[in-house]
Amino acid sequence: MAGLLLSSTAFPALADQVYKSVDAQGHVTYSDRPTAAGAQKTDVIVQQADPREAQRLAKERMLLKAEDDQRTKRTAADEQAKAKQNSEKKQLCDNARRHYNDMKDANRIYTVTADGNREYYTDAQAEAMRTEAKRAMDAACGP
Repeated sequence: MAGLLLSSTAFPALADQVYKSVDAQGHVTYSDRPTAAGAQKTDVIVQQADPREAQRLAKERMLLKAEDDQRTKRTAADEQAKAKQNSEKKQLCDNARRHYNDMKDANRIYTVTADGNREYYTDAQAEAMRTEAKRAMDAACGP
């Protein structure tokens, strides 16, 4: 670490000369040698990298990547939860639709008593059950 500090303080900035020339089409060229007679000489100052700043930037990039990874995981989890919710909603809709169609297509609706006999509902009761099945289907699937 002391060697790094010594080298960064011994050579805080390096200077070099470059030549800038512009050709007939207006293209700018920079070179370490003059490429045309009218090339302008320019000094370029090169700053030495600050190891602390490089370390700070690396840490910042690492934190940003961690946040991005976290966001990606959260988005994937949200999408998975939404897909599961949509699947459950579709299953409820399918069951409600099946139940309504069974009720609608049945000529007579009955229940089985404890001793195994059929007990038929009146037409008014059956119609009320069909209406309730339709309402449940509309609620589960949308109108």
